[in-house]
Amino acid sequence: MKPRHSAIPALVALTLVVTTTAPARAVDANLPGGTGISVAITGPADGAVLPPGPVTVTGTASIGQGQPVANTSLTYVLDVSGSTTTAVGAGCGGDQNGDGAANQILDCEVAAGRALNAQAVGLGTVAQVGAAVFGSTGATADARPAAGEQLITTPGADDNANGTRDIEEVLTSATNNPGGLTRFTARSTGGNTNFADGITNSTTVATASTTPRKLVVFLSDGMNNGPSITGPLAAVPTNVDYYTFAVGTGSACGNTTGDTLQRIANATGGTCTNVPDVAQLPAILPGIIASTLTGLTLRVDGGAPTPITATTPGLPQNGPANLTYTVDTAALTPGTHQLCTTAAGTDGGGDGTVTDCHTITINAPPVVTTGGPYAGQEGTPVSLAGTVTDPDGPALTTTWTTTPATGVDPGATCTLGNPAQQTTTVTCTDDGVYTLTLTANDGLNTPVARSTTLTLTNVAPAVTITTPTGGSTFTRGTPVTITAPFTDIATNDTHTCTVDYADGTPVATGTVTQAPGSGTCTATHPFTALGAHNVLVTITDDDGGQATATVKIVTYLRGEAFALAATGLITVAKTPHATCPPNEDKTTATLTVLGLATVQALHADCTLDPATGTTTANATVDGATLLAGAITITMIESHCTSSAGGIVGSSKVGTINGTPIGTGTGSLGIPGVATVFYNETTTTPAGQLVQNAIRVKTLLGQEIILSGCRLG
Repeated sequence: MKPRHSAIPALVALTLVVTTTAPARAVDANLPGGTGISVAITGPADGAVLPPGPVTVTGTASIGQGQPVANTSLTYVLDVSGSTTTAVGAGCGGDQNGDGAANQILDCEVAAGRALNAQAVGLGTVAQVGAAVFGSTGATADARPAAGEQLITTPGADDNANGTRDIEEVLTSATNNPGGLTRFTARSTGGNTNFADGITNSTTVATASTTPRKLVVFLSDGMNNGPSITGPLAAVPTNVDYYTFAVGTGSACGNTTGDTLQRIANATGGTCTNVPDVAQLPAILPGIIASTLTGLTLRVDGGAPTPITATTPGLPQNGPANLTYTVDTAALTPGTHQLCTTAAGTDGGGDGTVTDCHTITINAPPVVTTGGPYAGQEGTPVSLAGTVTDPDGPALTTTWTTTPATGVDPGATCTLGNPAQQTTTVTCTDDGVYTLTLTANDGLNTPVARSTTLTLTNVAPAVTITTPTGGSTFTRGTPVTITAPFTDIATNDTHTCTVDYADGTPVATGTVTQAPGSGTCTATHPFTALGAHNVLVTITDDDGGQATATVKIVTYLRGEAFALAATGLITVAKTPHATCPPNEDKTTATLTVLGLATVQALHADCTLDPATGTTTANATVDGATLLAGAITITMIESHCTSSAGGIVGSSKVGTINGTPIGTGTGSLGIPGVATVFYNETTTTPAGQLVQNAIRVKTLLGQEIILSGCRLG
């Protein structure tokens, strides 16, 4: 047996590896028989950058839709032996050859040949056709109406313009009584079945064609009655394939060693088909050059092919046909990958494939490191040092966010210096634990977020006292307003305040007015205790942080002292008269009030110590003669002192009319004139201390005071 060509070399020749660019375009090729076949990857786009994981590959495939290549010739070989007169019923369309005998085996052969030729015209893959017949002998057909012997024509040629294709006109002229052809040049073959002559003449026609692919369709309803086919088979060129058909129950493909139809097919690279139901022949024969899209596969990085089963419509599909497909790869790791889909098909020339490839890049997600955990103080910027690495790009965005976690009061907020910077600062308005999250987004992968904690401690507020100023003095009982502004860098904190007046009264709660980050504590208090008081203001935030401020105030009593004063018939203003504050010190050498008194060395002084609140008032008289000499008094003095230790008044007198007095308290009557009261100490209902060294009350209601002092 001579060596034959096969479909395998054609398959190799048609396998294309093409990398397309967006937009997706189909890769087109042709099967060995010339049928167009194409495949395209529509997604992902060539050069696409995708996240790790499975990749969904989508695309299209078609067969019989592209530009066909007319690289095939067909030689129609009819058995016109006498046995083809056998009637087969109405399955072949009546009298096909016009011999008046309808629905014979020959009518089915003719109908099948015409159907195959119509298929060839429609597909466009057949460039040339010819015909031969055989009976007892074989004969080539004159394929064209022009003068002379013309073995080859085109499948659609109608040179005589009679509406019937020339080759089909030749087939229609086949006759089995006697065997032969009547168009365009008559041929006579006799009534037996001679496979050898049929092979010889059909080979002559096939080799007359100029196409690279030559198919011979060899029909017979019987067995070989002629010589051996060995010689004719040996003369068949390697590019000629015989497809044999055993038509009807009187024929069979037979074995592979005798003069059989099967041997003819095997020796020439074709196939043999049994057609026991002759009426099916016109439907079967066009399948010789029909096309089928048989399968789709996906290869990743040149690995093993994976069948693609998710197609719409499903596979296989007879051409012409279009379909769409989808298939998922296994999870792909970062790097460059090649995705190739291959469409496989077959036509009358054999099997073939076409491949489309896209190269994609799998992009690794960013790597995020937050740094931390972080710690600091509320209201104070804390430095953050996160890092994001993404060596394979593309450009990414980073964002810091904060979320209260534990121990954070409602309403607390955080401000980031620049949330988009990996290294930045964060300032929060309250202490507690926060969650810090750094998120990186490269636009391809799912955003990557990593978190850490920020622990902030409380910062105590700061407070000052603006009123009163330190060292301010107030008279006893005057309401004093304390004003203490405060600040707190934790703007979410709230505050309370207390005031310790340091005068023995309970610690009082002040009134707070506040806004975020600042406020004022106020309180008003009348100080009744004399002396210096270190007033303490305490501001407490809602986390227990405290700040204090003190101010010293001094509480005192006003004082006065005078040497002489009189009321009644004669009035004498306090002379000399010293009051404080401010401090005064006054002296009068001699004072005579006619009919009332003559007084020597009158002195009065009054001082306030602003550091201690001590008020001291003193009055002295060296000597006095009263009421026309009726009363004589020496060494008259009084002292008044108020301080934190108390309010004290004292006085002493040298002599009254020669009688020693000292510091004792009492009175002395001057008969018919007056009563002299000495060393008197009294307190008014308003709390004023009154100290008189001498008070004289006459019978007529005149009152004279020598060396008096007052406090309050």
